[in-house]
Amino acid sequence: MENDAERFQRLSIAADIVGQLFLDEPSPEMLTALTNPDLLRDWPLQDPDSLEALALLEQAAVSPDTVEALQRDHLYLFIGTGAPLAQPYESPYFSLDGLVLDGAASEVEAFYATVGFQPGSSTGELGNLPPDHIGFELRCVAHIAALVAAASSVRERERLVALLRHFAVEHPARFAEQVVAGVAEHARTAVYRALPGLTRGVLRAAVA
Repeated sequence: MENDAERFQRLSIAADIVGQLFLDEPSPEMLTALTNPDLLRDWPLQDPDSLEALALLEQAAVSPDTVEALQRDHLYLFIGTGAPLAQPYESPYFSLDGLVLDGAASEVEAFYATVGFQPGSSTGELGNLPPDHIGFELRCVAHIAALVAAASSVRERERLVALLRHFAVEHPARFAEQVVAGVAEHARTAVYRALPGLTRGVLRAAVA
């Protein structure tokens, strides 16, 4: 039977991968994993949304997405040539003027500091993106889940689980459906068509 440490370690792995897919198109290594049926069957989360997404990836593995197609999807979905087709920042959804870096961004940045999460620590030039990018928020979920898995006492684990649930509910979960709706409508590659289900799986596990 899986214990709490294993459960949160699995969440950490999945959230880190899904967050990175929002931040950038898959690396060659990640693309290999996402097109390998054996590796897909070992995906850390096994909820219905995740399984549906994995089935889509497995079906598409016979004719994998090209690097160019993935780059195009990522560009149009999350960066845009005018406006992104799937706005990845939290603040525009709740700002009266629809502005990036308004309101939620400073709240998220302050929360990162309380849990020791550094958005740009493993993303190189991506570190200059606003902190309320859904990719960073999901990678923060991964960071906290890893802390939960490594907690040295029941009290510390309970404190961190409460922080994880609070952050997930108050930030990524409150706008993720709007983001993934844009992804579902506009994505052309299997990887990005699977992203909504993978995202829902991570957030379900984070608030469970």
